[in-house]
Amino acid sequence: MIGSREKRSFVRWRIQRPVRYKVASPKNDEAEEKMALLRDISFSGAQISLLENVRLNENMDLLLEITGEENPIPCQGKIVWQDFLQEQDKRHFICGVTFTKLEDRDKEKIFKCVWNSAPDELKRRWWESRK
Repeated sequence: MIGSREKRSFVRWRIQRPVRYKVASPKNDEAEEKMALLRDISFSGAQISLLENVRLNENMDLLLEITGEENPIPCQGKIVWQDFLQEQDKRHFICGVTFTKLEDRDKEKIFKCVWNSAPDELKRRWWESRK
């Protein structure tokens, strides 16, 4: 795996939600939208599980489908690490995305989603990061 997870500036919360993405490519202006699974999230980035291999430093347009929100949250990110996983009969890629564009109002929506779906984990992880 490439990248160091110890350098995070924000706590990550485990949350399993659908995410739609497009890999921005200078060769392809009309990139195809694909589905992936959000595995965890913070205010600075996310970890997603997808079926395709992506390149480090590629840019992505993301639509985060957050519980309690009628419309997906749009954001942009850059792939900072990737790993391959084989779980049971499924093989997939896990990648870390650092957000390059995420509105403050959308950070609040993410916080509310985590608070509503996993308040105990939110509190535990928040206080662990303060030690």
